[in-house]
Amino acid sequence: MMKLRMLKSSTVAELRANIETNLDCYRTGNFGYIFSDYSRFFDCEIKIDESKFGELIPDNSSTSEVHNCKVMLEVLGILSPYMARDERLWTYMTHSLLLDYSRERWKIPGDDEKAIKHIATHFFVKDKRGIERDNAASRLWWQATLCSRVKDLAIEDALNCLLHESDVRAGIIERPTTSQCINVFCALVKKLHELYLTNRDGIHRDVFRPLMKQLNLYGGIKLLNAMEEAEIMDFINKNIVVPT
Repeated sequence: MMKLRMLKSSTVAELRANIETNLDCYRTGNFGYIFSDYSRFFDCEIKIDESKFGELIPDNSSTSEVHNCKVMLEVLGILSPYMARDERLWTYMTHSLLLDYSRERWKIPGDDEKAIKHIATHFFVKDKRGIERDNAASRLWWQATLCSRVKDLAIEDALNCLLHESDVRAGIIERPTTSQCINVFCALVKKLHELYLTNRDGIHRDVFRPLMKQLNLYGGIKLLNAMEEAEIMDFINKNIVVPT
């Protein structure tokens, strides 16, 4: 067991400004020069079993994604939402404990210019969208945490259907009206699960994109946060058009 660590803001800024200089470190090396200097990071009170990170599978199959989300939640499930949005945590992770995983899962392009943009996206955090979608480590935690809140559905079942189609997952998680409203998110995931079991052709962006637009319009009329999950599910069932 070790104490969870965060980089200092000045260290994050330094790393972000020197991606090009550090390309060799990202591709095949490490950032030992950072982590041998205790003035660049600090310990948190939370203790984690860092050995569990060795179970992460660095490929993009949905099966591996589900497994990795569960591992991340097992190790870091105790994070507060405030901590889980702190770029200092996730930048520490991708440059230390999860460096090998991050560069294998998100393979760095050979072209230096493309590599710099790629690293900025997957090894750092630039905004809320980046935390939930792009950072190699934080995206796993957020997907698992959201799915763990779906009542009456095992987390593995929720993850399996949410991660089945990347465009649908993105359309749900990246919209504030869904990812920040637990009743809406739960209803959508339960609908995904129903389709996952009966008609996987329905888990497609052409099905969910118009549905999400309808939900946004409906949310402008009724405050979605105030609606019961059953009411939201009834709206979804009336407005979703699934191919037969």
